[in-house]
Amino acid sequence: MDLAIVGTLKWLKDDFGAYLAQDGCTVSGSDEIASLLLPKDERGPTWSTRLYASASLAEVLPLPKEVVAVVLDGSGAIKYLAEIEAPIVVCVLDRSVADETAAEIIVQLRNTRGEPVSIRDTLGWTPPIGVEALAFTVAL
Repeated sequence: MDLAIVGTLKWLKDDFGAYLAQDGCTVSGSDEIASLLLPKDERGPTWSTRLYASASLAEVLPLPKEVVAVVLDGSGAIKYLAEIEAPIVVCVLDRSVADETAAEIIVQLRNTRGEPVSIRDTLGWTPPIGVEALAFTVAL
């Protein structure tokens, strides 16, 4: 119960039906994102993920202290970024939307309180084509 995902619940649940697999491999039910994040047996890599609707997140803040990682999916969730106190926060932006408010919130936090982290050197990850990534640390 140390992971929380905040977003539009219907969309998140639809996304959980997607498969994680390498190209050319056959997929099964155990390859669904839901089997990783919301497993139905005690042998799963996590036993539960907290799901929160971004529309009602203000009612449940602050998040429980056990939460060590939060995924904020979309601008409705990202607007709460300054109120989230967790060691790891991942923001997912939809760049097809004309509203840049969520991106501005993230950049403002990075510019005022953040220390840059090299995604390639420190995290050892190179984003694929079409993916934009920004990493930084902020003191809690």
